Amino acid sequence: MEVVAEPIVSALLEELVKKLGTDEVWSFARQLFGGVDSELEKLKTTLENIKELLSDAEEKQLSERAVKSRLAELQNWAYDAEDILDEFAYESALRRHLKAEEHKASSSKALNVVTRPRFNFSMSLKIKKINSQLEQLRKETLAAFDLRKEITGGTSSAVSEGLRPEETSSVRPEQEVHGRDEDEAKLLELVKNDQPSGANKFRVIAIVGMGGIGKTTIARAVYHHKDLEGLEFDKAWVCVSHNFDILTISKNILGSLKHSSSSNPNDLNGVQVELQKAVNGKKFLIVLDDVWKVDYNKWEQFKSPFKAGASGSTMIVTTRDKSVAQTIRCPDSDTYALQSLSDEACWSLFREHALATDTATDADLITDSIRERVLERCSGLPLAAKTLGGLLH
Repeated sequence: MEVVAEPIVSALLEELVKKLGTDEVWSFARQLFGGVDSELEKLKTTLENIKELLSDAEEKQLSERAVKSRLAELQNWAYDAEDILDEFAYESALRRHLKAEEHKASSSKALNVVTRPRFNFSMSLKIKKINSQLEQLRKETLAAFDLRKEITGGTSSAVSEGLRPEETSSVRPEQEVHGRDEDEAKLLELVKNDQPSGANKFRVIAIVGMGGIGKTTIARAVYHHKDLEGLEFDKAWVCVSHNFDILTISKNILGSLKHSSSSNPNDLNGVQVELQKAVNGKKFLIVLDDVWKVDYNKWEQFKSPFKAGASGSTMIVTTRDKSVAQTIRCPDSDTYALQSLSDEACWSLFREHALATDTATDADLITDSIRERVLERCSGLPLAAKTLGGLLH
Protein backbone atom coordinates (compact mmCIF):
# COMPACT_ATOMS: atom_id res chain seq x y z
CA MET A 1 0.00 0.00 0.00
CA GLU A 2 1.34 3.41 -0.92
CA VAL A 3 2.30 5.57 2.02
CA VAL A 4 1.01 9.13 1.81
CA ALA A 5 3.03 11.68 3.76
CA GLU A 6 0.98 13.81 6.08
CA PRO A 7 1.45 17.43 5.06
CA ILE A 8 2.62 18.62 8.43
CA VAL A 9 5.02 15.99 9.74
CA SER A 10 6.34 18.74 12.00
CA ALA A 11 3.21 18.40 14.15
CA LEU A 12 4.22 14.81 14.94
CA LEU A 13 7.82 15.79 15.70
CA GLU A 14 6.65 18.67 17.86
CA GLU A 15 4.67 16.25 19.98
CA LEU A 16 7.65 13.88 20.24
CA VAL A 17 9.99 16.66 21.34
CA LYS A 18 7.47 17.67 24.00
CA LYS A 19 7.28 14.10 25.31
CA LEU A 20 11.06 13.81 25.34
CA GLY A 21 11.22 16.95 27.45
CA THR A 22 8.99 15.66 30.25
CA ASP A 23 10.36 14.91 33.71
CA GLU A 24 8.61 11.51 33.67
CA VAL A 25 10.60 10.29 30.67
CA TRP A 26 13.96 11.50 31.96
CA SER A 27 13.37 10.31 35.50
CA PHE A 28 12.73 6.80 34.18
CA ALA A 29 15.55 6.93 31.60
CA ARG A 30 18.14 7.77 34.25
CA GLN A 31 17.22 4.58 36.12
CA LEU A 32 18.22 2.48 33.11
CA PHE A 33 21.75 1.42 32.28
CA GLY A 34 23.19 0.80 28.80
CA GLY A 35 23.27 4.43 27.69
CA VAL A 36 19.51 4.76 27.24
CA ASP A 37 19.44 8.33 28.55
CA SER A 38 22.28 9.45 26.24
CA GLU A 39 20.57 7.90 23.24
CA LEU A 40 17.34 9.69 24.17
CA GLU A 41 19.25 12.96 24.33
CA LYS A 42 20.61 12.29 20.82
CA LEU A 43 17.08 11.51 19.61
CA LYS A 44 15.77 14.80 20.98
CA THR A 45 18.57 16.75 19.28
CA THR A 46 18.04 14.92 15.97
CA LEU A 47 14.30 15.61 16.01
CA GLU A 48 14.89 19.29 16.71
CA ASN A 49 17.37 19.50 13.81
CA ILE A 50 14.90 17.83 11.45
CA LYS A 51 12.14 20.23 12.49
CA GLU A 52 14.20 23.09 11.06
CA LEU A 53 14.02 21.50 7.60
CA LEU A 54 10.37 20.58 7.59
CA SER A 55 8.72 23.86 6.71
CA ASP A 56 10.60 24.07 3.43
CA ALA A 57 10.28 20.34 2.77
CA GLU A 58 6.52 20.30 3.35
CA GLU A 59 6.07 23.18 0.89
CA LYS A 60 8.28 21.49 -1.71
CA GLN A 61 6.32 18.24 -1.54
CA LEU A 62 3.64 20.07 -3.52
CA SER A 63 5.96 20.14 -6.53
CA GLU A 64 8.43 17.29 -5.92
CA ARG A 65 7.23 13.71 -5.56
CA ALA A 66 10.65 12.67 -4.27
CA VAL A 67 10.35 15.11 -1.37
CA LYS A 68 6.89 13.73 -0.60
CA SER A 69 8.33 10.21 -0.54
CA ARG A 70 11.15 11.31 1.78
CA LEU A 71 8.63 12.91 4.12
CA ALA A 72 6.66 9.66 4.21
CA GLU A 73 9.82 7.78 5.17
CA LEU A 74 10.62 10.35 7.83
CA GLN A 75 7.08 10.04 9.16
CA ASN A 76 7.42 6.26 9.50
CA TRP A 77 10.58 6.59 11.59
CA ALA A 78 8.93 9.27 13.68
CA TYR A 79 6.09 6.84 14.41
CA ASP A 80 8.69 4.28 15.49
CA ALA A 81 10.09 6.86 17.89
CA GLU A 82 6.57 7.45 19.16
CA ASP A 83 6.16 3.71 19.73
CA ILE A 84 9.38 3.73 21.79
CA LEU A 85 8.01 6.44 24.03
CA ASP A 86 4.80 4.45 24.43
CA GLU A 87 6.95 1.48 25.49
CA PHE A 88 8.62 3.75 27.99
CA ALA A 89 5.30 4.78 29.47
CA TYR A 90 4.13 1.14 29.67
CA GLU A 91 7.39 -0.10 31.21
CA SER A 92 7.44 2.72 33.74
CA ALA A 93 3.87 1.92 34.81
CA LEU A 94 4.67 -1.82 34.95
CA ARG A 95 7.66 -1.27 37.21
CA ARG A 96 5.70 0.92 39.56
CA HIS A 97 3.10 -1.83 39.79
CA LEU A 98 5.69 -4.56 40.39
CA LYS A 99 7.43 -2.54 43.07
CA ALA A 100 4.11 -2.17 44.83
CA GLU A 101 3.60 -5.93 44.60
CA GLU A 102 7.11 -6.45 45.94
CA HIS A 103 6.07 -4.93 49.24
CA LYS A 104 3.38 -7.58 49.51
CA ALA A 105 5.52 -10.55 48.52
CA SER A 106 9.29 -10.13 48.51
CA SER A 107 10.44 -12.63 45.88
CA SER A 108 13.61 -12.77 43.79
CA LYS A 109 11.53 -13.38 40.71
CA ALA A 110 9.60 -10.18 41.20
CA LEU A 111 12.83 -8.27 41.77
CA ASN A 112 14.31 -9.69 38.56
CA VAL A 113 11.29 -8.53 36.59
CA VAL A 114 11.62 -5.05 38.04
CA THR A 115 15.26 -4.67 36.99
CA ARG A 116 14.59 -6.19 33.51
CA PRO A 117 18.10 -5.84 32.04
CA ARG A 118 16.90 -7.19 28.69
CA PHE A 119 14.54 -4.24 28.35
CA ASN A 120 17.40 -1.78 28.93
CA PHE A 121 19.58 -3.37 26.25
CA SER A 122 16.71 -3.70 23.74
CA MET A 123 15.59 -0.12 24.28
CA SER A 124 19.10 1.25 23.80
CA LEU A 125 19.48 -0.62 20.51
CA LYS A 126 16.09 0.53 19.22
CA ILE A 127 16.74 4.19 19.97
CA LYS A 128 20.23 3.97 18.49
CA LYS A 129 18.78 2.51 15.27
CA ILE A 130 16.14 5.25 15.02
CA ASN A 131 18.76 7.92 15.69
CA SER A 132 20.96 6.54 12.93
CA GLN A 133 18.13 6.35 10.40
CA LEU A 134 16.75 9.81 11.19
CA GLU A 135 20.17 11.44 10.99
CA GLN A 136 20.87 9.68 7.70
CA LEU A 137 17.50 10.86 6.36
CA ARG A 138 18.26 14.41 7.44
CA LYS A 139 21.62 14.44 5.65
CA GLU A 140 20.26 12.80 2.50
CA THR A 141 17.31 15.19 2.36
CA LEU A 142 19.58 18.20 2.72
CA ALA A 143 21.88 16.99 -0.03
CA ALA A 144 19.25 15.70 -2.45
CA PHE A 145 16.75 18.55 -2.35
CA ASP A 146 18.85 21.48 -1.23
CA LEU A 147 16.34 22.47 1.40
CA ARG A 148 16.81 25.90 2.93
CA LYS A 149 18.96 26.71 -0.07
CA GLU A 150 20.02 30.25 -0.79
CA ILE A 151 17.60 31.51 -3.40
CA THR A 152 19.20 34.83 -4.14
CA GLY A 153 16.22 36.77 -5.32
CA GLY A 154 14.47 36.73 -8.65
CA THR A 155 11.64 38.28 -10.54
CA SER A 156 8.26 36.69 -10.42
CA SER A 157 8.85 34.97 -13.74
CA ALA A 158 12.17 33.56 -12.64
CA VAL A 159 10.84 32.25 -9.36
CA SER A 160 7.87 30.65 -11.06
CA GLU A 161 10.25 28.28 -12.80
CA GLY A 162 11.63 27.07 -9.46
CA LEU A 163 10.38 24.72 -6.80
CA ARG A 164 7.92 27.03 -5.10
CA PRO A 165 5.65 28.43 -7.82
CA GLU A 166 3.05 29.47 -5.27
CA GLU A 167 5.44 32.13 -3.99
CA THR A 168 5.32 34.48 -6.97
CA SER A 169 3.37 37.60 -7.82
CA SER A 170 1.59 35.76 -10.63
CA VAL A 171 -1.87 37.02 -11.47
CA ARG A 172 -4.25 36.96 -8.60
CA PRO A 173 -5.98 33.56 -8.59
CA GLU A 174 -9.70 33.44 -9.04
CA GLN A 175 -10.21 31.49 -5.83
CA GLU A 176 -11.25 33.25 -2.67
CA VAL A 177 -8.52 33.94 -0.12
CA HIS A 178 -10.15 32.06 2.72
CA GLY A 179 -10.67 33.76 6.06
CA ARG A 180 -8.50 36.79 5.27
CA ASP A 181 -11.04 39.54 4.50
CA GLU A 182 -10.14 41.55 7.59
CA ASP A 183 -6.40 41.09 7.04
CA GLU A 184 -6.75 42.14 3.41
CA ALA A 185 -8.74 45.25 4.30
CA LYS A 186 -6.25 46.38 6.95
CA LEU A 187 -3.23 45.86 4.69
CA LEU A 188 -4.92 47.65 1.81
CA GLU A 189 -5.58 50.60 4.09
CA LEU A 190 -1.88 50.75 4.97
CA VAL A 191 -0.87 50.65 1.29
CA LYS A 192 -3.36 53.35 0.31
CA ASN A 193 -2.29 55.65 3.13
CA ASP A 194 0.18 58.20 1.69
CA GLN A 195 1.90 58.90 5.01
CA PRO A 196 5.60 57.89 4.65
CA SER A 197 7.14 55.72 7.34
CA GLY A 198 9.76 57.64 9.33
CA ALA A 199 13.01 58.49 7.59
CA ASN A 200 12.46 55.94 4.83
CA LYS A 201 10.54 58.43 2.65
CA PHE A 202 8.38 55.49 1.63
CA ARG A 203 6.26 53.12 3.66
CA VAL A 204 7.64 49.72 4.62
CA ILE A 205 5.04 47.17 5.70
CA ALA A 206 6.21 43.91 7.28
CA ILE A 207 3.88 40.90 7.20
CA VAL A 208 5.14 38.54 9.91
CA GLY A 209 4.04 34.98 10.61
CA MET A 210 5.14 31.37 10.84
CA GLY A 211 5.83 29.26 7.77
CA GLY A 212 2.71 28.14 5.91
CA ILE A 213 0.42 30.71 7.52
CA GLY A 214 -0.27 32.52 4.25
CA LYS A 215 2.00 35.57 4.20
CA THR A 216 2.70 35.27 0.46
CA THR A 217 -0.95 34.65 -0.32
CA ILE A 218 -2.16 37.78 1.45
CA ALA A 219 0.68 39.87 -0.02
CA ARG A 220 -0.24 38.65 -3.49
CA ALA A 221 -3.92 39.45 -2.88
CA VAL A 222 -3.04 43.02 -1.91
CA TYR A 223 -0.53 43.34 -4.79
CA HIS A 224 -3.25 42.58 -7.36
CA HIS A 225 -6.22 44.12 -5.57
CA LYS A 226 -8.62 46.06 -7.78
CA ASP A 227 -8.70 48.94 -5.25
CA LEU A 228 -5.09 49.77 -6.19
CA GLU A 229 -5.67 49.83 -9.95
CA GLY A 230 -6.29 53.57 -10.10
CA LEU A 231 -3.30 54.50 -7.95
CA GLU A 232 -0.81 54.02 -10.80
CA PHE A 233 1.78 51.98 -8.93
CA ASP A 234 4.91 50.80 -10.71
CA LYS A 235 5.17 47.23 -9.40
CA ALA A 236 7.88 44.65 -8.75
CA TRP A 237 7.90 41.32 -6.92
CA VAL A 238 11.08 39.58 -5.75
CA CYS A 239 11.47 36.32 -3.82
CA VAL A 240 14.44 36.88 -1.50
CA SER A 241 14.67 33.81 0.74
CA HIS A 242 17.90 33.15 2.63
CA ASN A 243 20.45 35.38 0.92
CA PHE A 244 19.73 39.10 1.03
CA ASP A 245 22.00 39.97 -1.89
CA ILE A 246 21.65 43.68 -2.70
CA LEU A 247 22.90 43.41 -6.29
CA THR A 248 20.67 40.49 -7.26
CA ILE A 249 17.54 41.92 -5.67
CA SER A 250 18.18 45.40 -7.11
CA LYS A 251 18.71 43.99 -10.63
CA ASN A 252 15.50 42.04 -10.47
CA ILE A 253 13.50 45.03 -9.25
CA LEU A 254 15.07 47.18 -11.97
CA GLY A 255 14.19 44.61 -14.61
CA SER A 256 10.57 44.50 -13.42
CA LEU A 257 10.17 48.27 -13.28
CA LYS A 258 11.70 49.19 -16.63
CA HIS A 259 12.25 45.80 -18.32
CA SER A 260 15.98 46.46 -18.67
CA SER A 261 19.09 46.54 -16.53
CA SER A 262 22.29 48.49 -16.15
CA SER A 263 24.87 48.24 -18.95
CA ASN A 264 27.16 46.57 -16.39
CA PRO A 265 24.94 44.13 -14.48
CA ASN A 266 27.69 43.35 -11.96
CA ASP A 267 28.23 46.98 -10.96
CA LEU A 268 26.14 47.61 -7.84
CA ASN A 269 26.60 51.36 -8.00
CA GLY A 270 25.51 51.45 -11.65
CA VAL A 271 22.48 49.28 -10.95
CA GLN A 272 21.41 51.45 -8.01
CA VAL A 273 21.86 54.64 -10.02
CA GLU A 274 19.59 53.18 -12.73
CA LEU A 275 17.16 52.05 -10.07
CA GLN A 276 17.00 55.53 -8.59
CA LYS A 277 16.22 56.96 -12.03
CA ALA A 278 13.53 54.33 -12.54
CA VAL A 279 11.64 55.25 -9.36
CA ASN A 280 12.37 58.98 -9.35
CA GLY A 281 9.12 60.86 -8.81
CA LYS A 282 7.06 57.70 -9.33
CA LYS A 283 4.87 55.77 -6.95
CA PHE A 284 5.96 52.17 -6.56
CA LEU A 285 4.68 49.02 -4.89
CA ILE A 286 7.43 46.46 -4.32
CA VAL A 287 7.11 43.11 -2.55
CA LEU A 288 10.17 41.44 -1.03
CA ASP A 289 8.79 37.99 -0.35
CA ASP A 290 10.13 35.48 2.17
CA VAL A 291 12.99 37.45 3.72
CA TRP A 292 14.76 35.17 6.19
CA LYS A 293 17.29 37.61 7.56
CA VAL A 294 18.87 40.94 6.67
CA ASP A 295 21.86 42.88 7.92
CA TYR A 296 21.08 46.45 8.98
CA ASN A 297 23.88 48.00 6.90
CA LYS A 298 22.82 46.01 3.82
CA TRP A 299 19.25 47.19 4.26
CA GLU A 300 20.33 50.82 4.54
CA GLN A 301 22.34 50.48 1.32
CA PHE A 302 19.59 48.58 -0.49
CA LYS A 303 16.80 51.06 0.27
CA SER A 304 18.77 54.19 -0.69
CA PRO A 305 17.56 54.49 -4.34
CA PHE A 306 13.91 54.21 -3.31
CA LYS A 307 13.97 57.49 -1.40
CA ALA A 308 13.56 59.14 -4.79
CA GLY A 309 10.09 57.63 -5.17
CA ALA A 310 6.90 59.64 -4.97
CA SER A 311 4.78 59.98 -1.86
CA GLY A 312 2.57 56.95 -1.35
CA SER A 313 5.24 54.47 -2.43
CA THR A 314 5.22 51.22 -0.48
CA MET A 315 7.45 48.22 0.07
CA ILE A 316 5.93 45.05 1.54
CA VAL A 317 8.27 42.59 3.25
CA THR A 318 7.05 39.11 4.21
CA THR A 319 9.06 37.25 6.83
CA ARG A 320 8.82 34.54 9.45
CA ASP A 321 11.09 36.42 11.83
CA LYS A 322 9.89 39.51 13.69
CA SER A 323 13.53 40.56 14.13
CA VAL A 324 13.62 41.25 10.37
CA ALA A 325 10.90 43.88 10.85
CA GLN A 326 12.92 45.38 13.68
CA THR A 327 16.14 45.41 11.64
CA ILE A 328 14.52 47.33 8.78
CA ARG A 329 13.05 49.71 11.37
CA CYS A 330 9.48 48.95 10.47
CA PRO A 331 7.29 50.64 13.13
CA ASP A 332 4.81 48.57 15.10
CA SER A 333 1.96 50.32 13.30
CA ASP A 334 3.24 48.93 9.98
CA THR A 335 4.20 45.47 11.28
CA TYR A 336 1.30 43.13 10.60
CA ALA A 337 1.32 39.84 12.54
CA LEU A 338 -0.66 37.32 10.52
CA GLN A 339 -2.64 34.93 12.70
CA SER A 340 -3.77 31.36 12.10
CA LEU A 341 -6.95 30.72 10.16
CA SER A 342 -10.18 29.97 11.97
CA ASP A 343 -11.37 26.36 11.89
CA GLU A 344 -14.20 27.38 9.56
CA ALA A 345 -11.82 29.02 7.04
CA CYS A 346 -9.34 26.15 7.30
CA TRP A 347 -12.08 23.60 6.65
CA SER A 348 -13.37 25.60 3.69
CA LEU A 349 -9.89 25.69 2.14
CA PHE A 350 -9.38 21.98 2.75
CA ARG A 351 -12.67 21.10 1.06
CA GLU A 352 -11.86 23.32 -1.92
CA HIS A 353 -8.74 21.25 -2.62
CA ALA A 354 -9.98 17.84 -1.46
CA LEU A 355 -13.27 17.70 -3.38
CA ALA A 356 -13.70 17.87 -7.13
CA THR A 357 -15.87 20.64 -8.53
CA ASP A 358 -19.63 20.09 -8.53
CA THR A 359 -19.36 17.25 -6.02
CA ALA A 360 -21.02 18.84 -3.02
CA THR A 361 -22.66 15.54 -2.12
CA ASP A 362 -19.20 14.03 -1.51
CA ALA A 363 -18.87 16.36 1.45
CA ASP A 364 -21.48 14.26 3.24
CA LEU A 365 -18.99 11.38 3.25
CA ILE A 366 -16.66 13.36 5.48
CA THR A 367 -17.59 12.48 9.05
CA ASP A 368 -17.29 14.77 12.05
CA SER A 369 -14.43 12.58 13.26
CA ILE A 370 -12.49 13.12 10.02
CA ARG A 371 -13.20 16.83 10.17
CA GLU A 372 -11.80 17.05 13.69
CA ARG A 373 -8.65 15.15 12.72
CA VAL A 374 -8.11 17.31 9.65
CA LEU A 375 -8.46 20.52 11.65
CA GLU A 376 -6.13 19.18 14.32
CA ARG A 377 -3.49 18.39 11.71
CA CYS A 378 -3.87 21.74 9.97
CA SER A 379 -3.49 23.77 13.18
CA GLY A 380 -4.87 26.85 11.44
CA LEU A 381 -2.22 26.82 8.70
CA PRO A 382 -3.65 27.37 5.20
CA LEU A 383 -0.67 25.62 3.58
CA ALA A 384 -1.46 22.53 5.64
CA ALA A 385 -5.13 22.64 4.66
CA LYS A 386 -4.25 23.09 1.00
CA THR A 387 -1.63 20.36 1.01
CA LEU A 388 -3.71 17.82 2.91
CA GLY A 389 -6.70 18.56 0.70
CA GLY A 390 -4.57 18.11 -2.42
CA LEU A 391 -3.15 14.81 -1.21
CA LEU A 392 -6.58 13.44 -0.34
CA HIS A 393 -8.11 14.66 -3.62
